[in-house]
Amino acid sequence: MAAIPPPPPVLRGAEPPAPLKVELENLVSYPAFRHHEEALSAQAAGSLGAFDVMAWMSYLDSVDDALDLLRDPSLYSKNDISLTSLEVAGQTFRISSHKAHGVTHTPGQMKHELNRLITARILIGERSVSLLPGSYKLWKHHLNFLATLLESSSSSTNSFMTEDLRTKCNALRIVPYLIFSSAKHEHYQATVSAFERALVRLHKMPAIWLHYASIVALYNPTKDPTAARKIYDRALVALPASQHDRIWEEYLAFVTGILPKNVNQKSAEDEDWTIVQRRGLHKVKYGRESPLVAVLRKRGWGYHQVLSRNKGDAESYMPTVPTETAMRILRRHTCFDTTFREDLATLCITRYARYGEGAAYLLALLNNEGGPFISPNGTTRHELWIRFANVCTAHPLEAKTAGVDFDKIVRAVLKDNKGQKGLGFEVFDATSTSFGGNDDDSRGDVKKHKIEHHLGEMQGTLWTRLAEFHIKSGDFELARSVYEEALDEITRVRDFSLVFDAYVKFEEGVIEALMELMDEDEIMDNEDDQAGSVDKEDLDILVGGNIQSQEHDASAEVELAISRAEHLTSRRPLLLNR
Repeated sequence: MAAIPPPPPVLRGAEPPAPLKVELENLVSYPAFRHHEEALSAQAAGSLGAFDVMAWMSYLDSVDDALDLLRDPSLYSKNDISLTSLEVAGQTFRISSHKAHGVTHTPGQMKHELNRLITARILIGERSVSLLPGSYKLWKHHLNFLATLLESSSSSTNSFMTEDLRTKCNALRIVPYLIFSSAKHEHYQATVSAFERALVRLHKMPAIWLHYASIVALYNPTKDPTAARKIYDRALVALPASQHDRIWEEYLAFVTGILPKNVNQKSAEDEDWTIVQRRGLHKVKYGRESPLVAVLRKRGWGYHQVLSRNKGDAESYMPTVPTETAMRILRRHTCFDTTFREDLATLCITRYARYGEGAAYLLALLNNEGGPFISPNGTTRHELWIRFANVCTAHPLEAKTAGVDFDKIVRAVLKDNKGQKGLGFEVFDATSTSFGGNDDDSRGDVKKHKIEHHLGEMQGTLWTRLAEFHIKSGDFELARSVYEEALDEITRVRDFSLVFDAYVKFEEGVIEALMELMDEDEIMDNEDDQAGSVDKEDLDILVGGNIQSQEHDASAEVELAISRAEHLTSRRPLLLNR
């Protein structure tokens, strides 16, 4: 005989959990809130009831107005014995620090009432988004409230940090903000959870992604930049390419710490190419800045704060993105916005000390396959060439490692072998009409003459940069051959003076270096003679040569360098006339 199955468990209707029941009882004590609860539970014909978005919005606004009234600091003064009456959502509070007839709440009880109402506000927001999970308005309202609470809890941490407590934390080697991180971390995790649930339905909303990333970047207790970086990457995957510009603007501010400049802002820094300044496209399109940029600008963040930030201040400390991670993110952005290559080259040179990569990017701009590169910052092709030459000259080893053959490039620019342009590295655009030319064939000779004339103004600069490149590399003889070749090739007096002066300065520097080496050797020899510990004959045997012959060779090198400089100076009139 089959066993009789047990009866099904008896379910207790729709009774809410104990914490929710307590908060609902607290809410219905306010007449205005009880009216909203009755409206949401109505089942009348034509009424949406609990599925009415505007009814929930009105309910949440009423609770927010009540919280604004209860947050008045004057209500919590313990020294104020006067009776204060306050009406909130239809309920009257009579507040005094001393219990007396007619007093309903003390300042301590009002703080408890405020905390209970905040908890009830969070529960109301959760109820609204659970019934209408696809409503952008409800999610936005709820997430803004959670973010406001997180910001206020972060600011309250500093108010409780006294000097004695800070001293004890330093003595015990404890980071001060970790003392308050337990409650703060709990609220932070609740906020992150709410954003994750919102993105299940609203993953095509860039505003939600930007708000979420800003919360993680600013208030993450672990100060880990990887968490914010992953959110930005998820946003780029989820959103269409037409909305990526909104994400990248804040993403770049997070990675580099450089805030986009205001639309109408004009300062002396705009003329300095070493300072990267991005235009705030988000504010141009939408009339407001992205969340992270707005908060950082409010805190006074910017390019100079990145270079000299106070790492001891835990609340204002911005997590530093590692150099390699930042470079990979910036390279990805160049695939989306090709005009960013110029700023990336500047960042490589001035911020991340990637001189070889910066030279490679400048070379790619100069030899752009799609035609002449049009700089969004108004940089001319001449200025790009000067930057490229300066970087390769100052850091020749890094340029060679990056695959930039500066010698070959400069020679291809300066020489026209068999009537063919060298490798396409033109200093100025031959099709440009900025030098007075036009597209008329009858004016072609005039246009060519003006372009060649303008190229001649840079000829001496490129020759001197090429010689300096070999000097920094340690190839002195090759540098001399470059100077000699330049004096034979140039045809302008200005360029001749530039190259000749650099050549003379180089020979004088060689003489000074050799004289300093001789002085140092003499000082060392005098110290050895005074010590008398080693005989000169024994020292000759140890070094395998004659010290006197080595001294004679050093003096011969100095005399040779002096004769070279004198011979170069005597050749100046002949070279100039030629």
